Amino acid sequence: MPSYKTAFGSFLKTEDLQGRAVRVIIDAVQVEDVKSDDGIEKKLVAHFIGKDKALILNRTNCESLEQIVGSDDYGAWAGHSVVLFPTTTKFGPKTVPCLRIRAVQAPAAPLPPPPPPREPGADDGDDVGF
Repeated sequence: MPSYKTAFGSFLKTEDLQGRAVRVIIDAVQVEDVKSDDGIEKKLVAHFIGKDKALILNRTNCESLEQIVGSDDYGAWAGHSVVLFPTTTKFGPKTVPCLRIRAVQAPAAPLPPPPPPREPGADDGDDVGF
């Protein structure tokens, strides 16, 4: 069931993910003016292909993106596929909801085909008796 909390703001919040991990493709990351209680601050903001809301990046999420992409150049992060997921973190004495970023899990490699069956009594040159 949708929450009224998801209807406000142009930046992602944990409520927007409705408890699920979501795969997204980074469209662009740029420095933007973001309104805060202290006025206007410059923040790194990630925009995603096909999504209306952007994510204000904190240091933890930037470090995750650096590890995933292999570069601290935020201009190089565009085009990369990542997973956004809701979790919690300690903020002072409180545990608060937050959004984190992780790499997309690669599908498991297929198992190699089994060796062909041997004919009974066939000699494969192996002298091991088992």
